[in-house]
Parts: sequence; C-alpha cells; structure tokens
Amino acid sequence: MKTINIPLPKIGESTTEAKIVEWLKKPGDFIKRDELFAVIGTDKVDSEIFSEYEGTLKEILVKEGEEVSVGTPICTMEVDDNIEVSTVTISAKRSEVVEVSNKDFSTPLHSAQNDKTQLTPRNSELVSFLSPVVRKMAAENGLSLEDLQKINGTGEKGRIRKQDVENFLKPRKQKTYTPFVEEKLQLKVELGETLEPLSKMRKLIAENMEKSWRSIPHVTTFMDANVTKLVAYREENKEKFLQENAVKLTYTHVIMKAVIDAIKVYPTLNSWFNNEELLEKRNINLGFAAALPDSNLIVPNIKNAQNLSVVEIAQQVSEIGTRAKNGKLKPDDIQNTTFTVSNTGMFGSKSGTPIISRPQVAVLALGNILRRAWIVDENGEEKILPQSVMTLSLSYDHRIVDGALASKFLTEIKKNMENF
Repeated sequence: MKTINIPLPKIGESTTEAKIVEWLKKPGDFIKRDELFAVIGTDKVDSEIFSEYEGTLKEILVKEGEEVSVGTPICTMEVDDNIEVSTVTISAKRSEVVEVSNKDFSTPLHSAQNDKTQLTPRNSELVSFLSPVVRKMAAENGLSLEDLQKINGTGEKGRIRKQDVENFLKPRKQKTYTPFVEEKLQLKVELGETLEPLSKMRKLIAENMEKSWRSIPHVTTFMDANVTKLVAYREENKEKFLQENAVKLTYTHVIMKAVIDAIKVYPTLNSWFNNEELLEKRNINLGFAAALPDSNLIVPNIKNAQNLSVVEIAQQVSEIGTRAKNGKLKPDDIQNTTFTVSNTGMFGSKSGTPIISRPQVAVLALGNILRRAWIVDENGEEKILPQSVMTLSLSYDHRIVDGALASKFLTEIKKNMENF
C-alpha cells in the first residue's frame, strides 16, 4: 500500500481557493472510485467531489469550514501500490522520496484528466527524476510539467540540472515588465454615506474582467436581425412546446441553435487563444448567464452543443439554471466554455459591448426585441412595415478574428434566425 495526497480540485476557470463544506467520509472509511466523499464551496457554488481512486481515507488535512488554495492537499488516502496516480505520492520510506505537492507546479497534475500530455509515463518518470533543487526552482518560477519537458538536461542520463533551468529561464526574465497597478484614490465620504469593500465574488469578477480587457484587443461589430418570423413561431408554439417537453421555449434557446449552426460554418470562433497559440475546439461548449441564489450571475455552459436540438438545448438550460439558483452547480458546469451568448436584452438593453472571457476569442450579446419600421420585400415590391428587430453585438479578439470573419459569422447567425 502507498499513501497519496488528494488535492483541492479546481472548480472553475477563475477559482483559486475554496472551503471544505462537509466531509462525507471519516478516516478509516473505504472509498470506491467515483464515490462522493466531500463537498467544497466558494462564494459562487457548492460542489460535490468524487474520488479518482479506490482506497482508504487515511487522514483529513483540512477541517470543515477551512479555506485553502486550489492544489493544496486536503486529505490522504491509502491505495494499492499498482494504482497509477496523477501526482507524486508520499513514500512509506520517507527518506528515499522527496514529497512534492500539487502547488509545487503552476499546472496541477490532478487537473489534467483530459490532457493526455500530463498523464503519460514520461511525466511520472520526469517528476521522480527531478532533484529537490530543480523542484524548488520550478515551484518558485511557476514552471509546469509541460515547461520542464522542454528543458534538455545536461546531467547524467539527461537529468535536468540547476544550470539547465537557469538557462531556460533567461529569455523569460528578459521579457519581464512592471505590471500596471491602479492608483487608489482618497475618496471623500460624506455624512450618511457608507464605504464598503467589494464582496469576494464581485472582486474576483472585477479582477478577471480587468485582465481580459487589458490583455485582449477587443473589437465589437453590430448587426440587426429581423426576427418577426421567430417571434411568431414562439407565440404559436410556446404552449404546445411546454406541454410536450415540460420546459418553456424562449427566444434565447432558438438563437442558441442559430449560433451553434453558425459556428459549424465558421469554427474559428469556437477557439481558445493562449500566448501565441490557437486551439480550435472540436466540441462547442456554449456558455450562457444563469442567476445564483444571491442574484449574482454566473456563466455555466452546455457541453457538446453541436449535437443538440432546440428541445435538448431548452432542457439543458433549464436544468443547469435550476442548479445555479439552488447553489448546486457542478464544477464541470462552469469549466471549458468555448463560446458565450449573453442575453442582455432581457433586461431592456438594445445592444452592448460584452467583454471576452479568456481563453475564448469571442462573445455574442443579444439585444432587446423592438418593433421598428423595416423595409420588407413582398412579391418583389418594397414596403415599409412594422417588424420585430434584434441587435446582435459580437465582441472578438482582433488578434484572431478580423472584421470580415466577424461580419460573415454574424450574417450566418442572422440568416439562421430570420429563416427559422
């Protein structure tokens, strides 16, 4: 038997810490693979944690109510020696193996279950091959396993030496710069006014929005769509749709389908951009805003939306939205979004300039549906008639998407909406 650390998993793209809400197992209990053993929580959501391994819970390292950073060991488990784990374990002979926790690397080993590059035998061999000095340097400089794999070791049998790491870091250090720090103003607080700090969630949202705005060259293109036929279809079918599918049909559901079909034509919009590398995603994980119990908004996503009908989209939006309202979102609900649709029109706005969430390359905002005078072609004759019109606002990363591609993408969405 061997003992391994179980780290606090990453709940969402922007989450850096969480607290233990409840331990469902106690030391000495046997835990099956994929069995629920703990509940963790943030200001946004409580999440159930399932075991990646089969074994016995040996020790609880973090008490209920205590908050720790992502990657911090929260408990230890005893597992069979032949079980492969995605992290360096504590050896029974402590003097022979140097323990390395997940927070010793900028990319946690456990967080890459779907990233085959981090779960190969090469990685396990690499970690056990590193000296304590090299491990410490990697941790201090935020090097991930992927970074270490790029280093050509000059030691015996290719072992990575201290000098090898220093040589690898030289180009990085030459590119360092002083980050922008916003000056804090001295505000005058008058009688009857209250100066309150931002909530933890609002502060996190502000930090992420600022990072995205500063790092991404945003451009927004607008386009009007005549949704008169769409409005008529919903009015005629909403009662029947509800009776047959036990879920309401909204304009957003239909527009989501129009967006998904447009992404199939222009897949570059369904990409992740990261440090001069573009990853065009095969599956469409479509993000949308959902309300939390405290009325704040969060952006979960529908997985593999390219395979879904309008009915299935409506059902999944309803199911995920209900979990959000009840504070029961799962970690997977808010991870790996590839494209986001934001319906700000439901609050009355005509249009907007949404901010892209990294590593996505675009986000679409839906405006309010308004009755407007519109030129309509009826049997070859142009007439000015009242029509239902919606403004679409596409914000995109201009490093990846140019104006021509953005306009073609919006035109495709418009066509899908107008011909629904």
